[in-house]
Amino acid sequence: MQVLTGDIIDSTKLSNAERKAIAAILESLAQSSKGQYDFFIRGDSFQVMLETDGLTEALKIKYLLKLKTGFSVRISIGIGEVNILEERLSNSDGPAFWLSGQGLDAMKEEKTLISIHTSDDTKNAEWKLHSATLDYLEKTNTLNQIEVHYWLLLDNTQQEIAEEIGIRQSSVNRRIKNSGWNLIENIVSHFNQTL
Repeated sequence: MQVLTGDIIDSTKLSNAERKAIAAILESLAQSSKGQYDFFIRGDSFQVMLETDGLTEALKIKYLLKLKTGFSVRISIGIGEVNILEERLSNSDGPAFWLSGQGLDAMKEEKTLISIHTSDDTKNAEWKLHSATLDYLEKTNTLNQIEVHYWLLLDNTQQEIAEEIGIRQSSVNRRIKNSGWNLIENIVSHFNQTL
């Protein structure tokens, strides 16, 4: 299983209206997801459990929250077994939950935005590098580029994206080429094939 544990960065600055907006976005994502969502577990944290596509789900969450609220999100993905599954994910247990939670705690010290953890140290070393690449791209891409990435993760064509956000297809193409999308796409594909 794949467990995502995340929290909102600078959540103490959230107004009640912003907190409600974030909850509505997470609820909307939960409705269209193959995964199980549980959010605002400890005020600003959330968890998602999926069988597959955990990295895609994490990026959708990160991009949509950034676009709609301006807030960044840290997400740690733990890959492993789930020994106890309860209706509320916060009451569930197993290595996937432990790895994800421990990863999130470490991220706060490291000031990183995404991390991926398994019980295999060799895989963890590889995914630390991939996570650093995703981290760099998230920190350096513009909101316009992140918006295009979000729609690409939903399997939209360049023309569909252009129509959705009200720009020309050539502008969408330029945002894709200048944003490292090919790296993101390859990392997501590798995640789906190997984890």
